[in-house]
Amino acid sequence: MSAVFSSVAPYPPAGAAAFLPMTLSAIIGTPGLGGLADDAWAAEYAAEATWQALLGGCTCVRRRNFPESLRRLSASVAAYAGDGAGRRQRDRIASFELWAVEALAEGDGAEFAEACAGYDAALARALVTAPHLS
Repeated sequence: MSAVFSSVAPYPPAGAAAFLPMTLSAIIGTPGLGGLADDAWAAEYAAEATWQALLGGCTCVRRRNFPESLRRLSASVAAYAGDGAGRRQRDRIASFELWAVEALAEGDGAEFAEACAGYDAALARALVTAPHLS
């Protein structure tokens, strides 16, 4: 799925996000991060669709698209994380990404939600502590 959400409709308020609220708030609130918004909103929408599919016991395409959305967002954020401490941030993001994908594969909704919360926190931390954005 390759969509540019900013050209389709205005972004919803950051408080409207259920899975990546801290990440979206960091992007919206930090000059220089606007380029990440499309990947972040794509991952948010993929997480919402995946959650609905998990609750319904569906193994449809919506569930299969989620890992790729996370991978794209993780790669986009990694570009902002920098070196040194940024490497630890990227490793943390990768571990939460893997946890979310594994929880999805197992069909474990509780683990999925917990992994998404950790992923969101790791992404947001990487963004707000990025050395070149301070």
